[in-house]
Amino acid sequence: MPFGASGLPTERALEAVKAGARGRPRSAAGQKRPARPRPAASGPSVLLRIPSQTSFLGVVREVTQRTAAAAGFRGGTAERLALAVDEAVTNAIEHAYGGAPDRRIEIRFQDGSHEFRVEVVDNGAMVDPRAVPHVDLDRFVTERRTGGLGVHLMEKIMDSVTFRRSARRNVCCLVKQKDARPPGAEGGAPAP
Repeated sequence: MPFGASGLPTERALEAVKAGARGRPRSAAGQKRPARPRPAASGPSVLLRIPSQTSFLGVVREVTQRTAAAAGFRGGTAERLALAVDEAVTNAIEHAYGGAPDRRIEIRFQDGSHEFRVEVVDNGAMVDPRAVPHVDLDRFVTERRTGGLGVHLMEKIMDSVTFRRSARRNVCCLVKQKDARPPGAEGGAPAP
């Protein structure tokens, strides 16, 4: 994805995300590779690869918000989805990679006919999400603590948050169901 002087994707690159534009991958020799079969979907698939640096979280939020909007989610919901993905990527940077800035994180967006799915993939240390303690929000606020709300926040925003280890990689899968609310209603996608 081309980046401008501000470090954010160029408007043209973001429009390509919104439109679902995607070039055919090329081999090392520069020849087009045959297209892989894709799962049935109602919208575009988008793949974003970033360095494991928190300075790229703005890019993650922007791409997530625009991809969610293209999938039919309205303003406030698209912003919350971007926050959940931001938290998943932050967890990969801080916990799987221990803050190492020279690693890569892959974020896969899939606009399905009934759901919006995002997978955050890293090849860092395995982190057991069950080891994350349940959060008492009232106590958390009273003690003015910071950090530690990532998984809790993701679970509040998304309909499903799962973690798995596949081919020596951590995969955090975030799913938001599209509902049948009428167009213009806050929250979900337009009725099919």
